[in-house]
Amino acid sequence: MSLKFLRRPRQEEPPAAPVERPEVRQYRYLLRTATFTVLERLHRDALTSVDPLVRAQVLGTVQDRLLAGRDLTVDDVGQLARLLTLAEVRTPGLVVSALTEMALARVAGAVLRLPAAREGLEGYDDWDGQDPDPRDSVRRLPVARLTRTA
Repeated sequence: MSLKFLRRPRQEEPPAAPVERPEVRQYRYLLRTATFTVLERLHRDALTSVDPLVRAQVLGTVQDRLLAGRDLTVDDVGQLARLLTLAEVRTPGLVVSALTEMALARVAGAVLRLPAAREGLEGYDDWDGQDPDPRDSVRRLPVARLTRTA
């Protein structure tokens, strides 16, 4: 005699969400809340301090995701910082989600060690971890100055 009919069907549990490292979460908070100018400066300073191999990984990811910066090298830290910042403000997660775990941890750690980053973490404890609507993020982009020639 079979007892199959007495078994309850298994309920499928949703897969557990990956656990985010605290420094990566804080870095994402800064990416979502800091001004463009502050983020660009933080990225420039952080990318200057990380290993060239990490910069190469960030550069390759920026080039792949943005289809821009093809002529940049790992030594073009200022332009790389600007592209990374533009990408993350315009489309949250575009580059950061494609970085290797190691590169992301190194960049996040380098950014968070900077004094300006600590100032930008006010309100972090109340953050729900959600990315903002991209339409709201675009408002943080610098406005290009148009010059008129007479």
